This record gives sequence, structure tokens and C-alpha cells, in this order.
Amino acid sequence: MHNDIEQLAPEGKDPAPDGAVGLASVRAQERQEAKPTLYPSEQLGAWLNEVGGSLAFTTYQSARLFMIYADQNGQTHGAERIMGAAMGLAVDPRGMWVSNQQQAWRFSNLGPRTVGGVDFDAVYMPRKGYFLGPCDVHDILADVSFRGERHELLFVNTHYSCIAAIDEFYNFRPVWKPDFISAVSLGDRCHLNGMCARDGELAYATLCGRSDTPIGWKPMKGGEHGGGCVVDIASGQVVCEGLSMPHSPRWHEGRLWLLNSGAGDFGYVDFASGKFVAVARCPGFARGLAFVGDYAVIGLSKLRDNAFSAGLPVAPYLRERRIKETCGLLVIDTRTGALVHWLTIEGVVNELYDVAFLPGVRKPFTPGFSMPELHRALVHAPPGELAVTRPPFVAEH
Repeated sequence: MHNDIEQLAPEGKDPAPDGAVGLASVRAQERQEAKPTLYPSEQLGAWLNEVGGSLAFTTYQSARLFMIYADQNGQTHGAERIMGAAMGLAVDPRGMWVSNQQQAWRFSNLGPRTVGGVDFDAVYMPRKGYFLGPCDVHDILADVSFRGERHELLFVNTHYSCIAAIDEFYNFRPVWKPDFISAVSLGDRCHLNGMCARDGELAYATLCGRSDTPIGWKPMKGGEHGGGCVVDIASGQVVCEGLSMPHSPRWHEGRLWLLNSGAGDFGYVDFASGKFVAVARCPGFARGLAFVGDYAVIGLSKLRDNAFSAGLPVAPYLRERRIKETCGLLVIDTRTGALVHWLTIEGVVNELYDVAFLPGVRKPFTPGFSMPELHRALVHAPPGELAVTRPPFVAEH
């Protein structure tokens, strides 16, 4: 029997400790009727307890951020919030960033709090936001260095074919673009979508086709040898090519891992040969990747029922073998390629974008942008932090 997944309470109400149902939004009733159903594998909760953390993932088109955790008995629980077209996730010790296509929001971890009579060991509150404009934000990285400069946040600016930094004045500040892109301009020329850091330094990027014309990447997205590639950002050199819509590059334990999404493959780059080495095949469009020791947590989406999926190798592979497309999470043992745990989603959610592991956070909570009584609560810095002084403002005459 599958464990029940509880949801957060509706706007303006406290979450009940057991199975509170509802969605926080201005259209709560509509979303309540269309709520997704989540089915975890039998041992997913026990595994989360074993690794000492929880999971967060975004659902892109259905506009949700989910947090998945386990109780002391190993039963899996979940909570969701409406976040716009939620896409990139970046986690650090003091909180997390969540992006949608046009915005980026900083959520600070206030630590243990009791909300509605329920004890949580981390409460993520929205504290800062940036309106980035029509960037189609994909992957994001927090607290990362590039060319001697430390950045609070970098994001993949897909519509402008570059990686950009947030800026206090402008919509964004470009910091890198592929060598073949002639100008930072609107048009999604190569579908630059993924990036990762190596030892705290921006290192690799994924894109779907080397094109310098608006939407020029689309004819290159499919086939057995697609136009997708991985670029070494420091040198500008392509380190792996022939991919079909690659996503989610991640450096982990001495290897560059990624998802060859159009083929449904999870694997790593063999730098000696320049080839992608598949470790496991996924029943859908794989996008979103996080690591927990020897395990990879992969986001899985169903294929879109339109021309977008045409030509992707994963489509005939699933059809010919009569494999049912799945939306949810897969937990893969990287040593064997075996599927060890999973979370299946049915209902309104058909696509995921990103997934993150929250180490040491066994029971997370966020009010999102709802629950006004929690946002009205006064939370101030500890007295010791008042020692940081700032020079007084003096007006010029």
C-alpha cells in the first residue's frame, strides 16, 4: 500500500498535523480539485531517514514546489506550494533559491519552528526577490565564483543564450555565452539550459544545438546523434556532443554527470573519449538531478503530446517496448544503475524541472507566498548580530 502524501493547508489556515488537504493560492478551489496524487515506493521514507535529509522538486508548468520528507516510522509525507512556473533550485546552508521563468526568490531557513502545532526543523521564508524579465530562467547556482568574482546567484538565461548574474539595477548582467553566439539578444538560439559548478567555480554548461539564429536549435534536438553538447565554460571547448536535449549537468565525486533527456538516459562524460556513458535509462524525459552519496535522484517528466516530442529517441523506445511514461522521481544507485526507490505523480502534474537534496533537514516547511499570519509574525535577528554597524547616511546639500 502506498503512503499518503499530505498537502499544506489553504491560504489563511494552519496546517493540521495529519493529512491536511488544500492548496494556497487565489484560485484555491480550482487547484484543490486538480491536485496531484503522489505514490512513494515502500522504502523511500526509510531511505530518507537513513541519509538524514529531505527532497525538494519543482514542477514547471503546473507551478509547484514540493518538499518530501519522512517521519520517524519511515512514512513518506509531502507538502506543496504554488510558485509560478517553478524551475531552478539552489540550496545552501542558510536557505534556498527558487526561480521561475521571470523571477528568482531567496528563501531563508529560520531553523526549527512550530507552525500550527506541528514541529518542523526548517522553515523556509521568502526574504528577497528579483524580477528578471523574459529570460526563461532554467538552472540556477548560488554562492558561486566565476573569473575571480563571487556571485550571490547565477542563472541560465535561456531566451538570451547566456549565463547571467542578478543585478541591483538591470534585469540581468551577462557573464558568459557560448563562443558561437554572436549577440546577447532575445531568441533562444541554442537552448542553453543547464550549468554546474566544480569546487565552487562555474564549470560546465549544456545546450541543445549550436545555432546562432532564433530557435535554430530545434531541428537539432532529436535523432540518434542529436546536436546537444556539453561545454567547458573556462575553455569554451565542447567536451561531449551527439546528445539529444541534454539537461542538468552536475559534478559529483570526480565525474561530470548529466541527463541525455531526449534519449531518457542518465550517465556521465568520459573525458578521454568525449563520449556520454549511459548508466541507466528512464521511462520518460529525464530532467532535474541531485546526488545523495552514491545515489542519484532524477526528475522525470512525461513527453508532451505535441510536436515538441517528435524526433526524440526516447519516444519510440518507450512505444515499441510498451513502457508507460512516468512523471516523478527516480533514485538510482550510481554503482549499479539499479532503480532502488521512486515517487510517482499522477494528476495535474506531468512535468518536473529540478530536484534538490536538503541535507540535515528531516522535516521542512515553507508558507510560500500564502499564510499571511505567518508572514505577519515578527522575526528579527538575534541581538548579537546588531554588532554589525553601518555608516550613517548623510544627505548632500
